[in-house]
Amino acid sequence: MRKVKASRVLLFAAACILTVIYIFPFVLTIFNSMKTSQEFIMNPFSLPSAFHVENFTQALQEMKFFSALKNTFILTIVSSLLITLFGATAAYVISRFSHKKWVSALFLMMVASMVAPFQVYMIPIVKIYGGTFGLNNSLLFLSVVALGLNLPFSIFLIRGFLNGIPIEIEQAAMIDGCSYIQVFFRIVLPMLKPIVITLLVFVSMGIWNDYLMSSLFLTDEVKRTLALTIRVFVNEYSVDYAPMLAGLFLSMIPMLIFYVLCQKHILEGVVQGSVKG
Repeated sequence: MRKVKASRVLLFAAACILTVIYIFPFVLTIFNSMKTSQEFIMNPFSLPSAFHVENFTQALQEMKFFSALKNTFILTIVSSLLITLFGATAAYVISRFSHKKWVSALFLMMVASMVAPFQVYMIPIVKIYGGTFGLNNSLLFLSVVALGLNLPFSIFLIRGFLNGIPIEIEQAAMIDGCSYIQVFFRIVLPMLKPIVITLLVFVSMGIWNDYLMSSLFLTDEVKRTLALTIRVFVNEYSVDYAPMLAGLFLSMIPMLIFYVLCQKHILEGVVQGSVKG
């Protein structure tokens, strides 16, 4: 009994330490966003001597925050919906027709493509689509690129969850006259809610915070996302840290709200997907 209590105490202590480690950068960002840039340079770990709310006003103006926010929302929502829809339908086909060799081979190739980082595809994508076809500064095209890069992960995640759903449920629906499309959208898709929400959170956070991919294709100031507009405070010889951190904090708020609203589904989706797969 004492060993059980001791292990629980150690787990609780470890959880507290990890929580502090993860929250500390966020708290540091909030405090430093209310300092002057000089105070931040002198001591980034100190409390602000006064709360400089004007940093947020400056960030909103110089970043053209609401225009960048609109672009980021469009890119994130369109990309996430495409990835979820195509990922779920492809995973359904792969899960239910895995007995066919070509389906299994296709799935293995998709999983293998997850090993290669974006930097491997970066130069060909920019050269061909950005240079040859002139598809720069298109949020829709960037959503298609995000779809291609995230599709293997979404298929891998959802397929594991689908393998745990009894196929007899679908067979019963087909006996009643449902087609494959009706079975998927009316029966299977509602059962995928935990894993779909988990996928949406992971994908949305990645696209929302993406800098590299957006910087390669969005050169027009009007089309820039929040991750790109943060750089307006970086000059050739200096950096205006205080308003930059204020803009960074404002950029994090939508994703924080989204994560808090969906957090109860995340652990459920990951655990069920990994166990059932």
